[in-house]
Amino acid sequence: MKALVLPLGEEHYAFPLVSVQQVIENPRVTRLPAADASVLGLVNVRGEIVPLFDLAVLAGVGKTRSCAFAILVTTTQGAAALGVEEMPVSTEIDESLASNGDPGTARVYPVDDRLVTVLEVESLLVTGRAGVPRAS
Repeated sequence: MKALVLPLGEEHYAFPLVSVQQVIENPRVTRLPAADASVLGLVNVRGEIVPLFDLAVLAGVGKTRSCAFAILVTTTQGAAALGVEEMPVSTEIDESLASNGDPGTARVYPVDDRLVTVLEVESLLVTGRAGVPRAS
């Protein structure tokens, strides 16, 4: 499976590449002062207003200090973006070791010298403290 791998806190996570539309460097974020902690704001992607979520908060590993990159993903409810601090890397991953059973996660894979947890975008956004607003 082709996946987008990224460090998040002390761990490494990934998304199947089929759910990723693009990675945006230095996204211009419109903050929403009264938003939930998992919502960093909104980003304009080619004229479409997309909610930007803090992936660290959704994954339960802290809070993103600065949103250097936004991973634009496709969901059943429309586009969403996930803010991260470091540039994700595309790679091929093969055999999984095990499922860790956490909501919003799929399986754990060995990649190079580390273990990577592949996240399910839909589950993460539903089980995280934020839902994906419907696209207009």
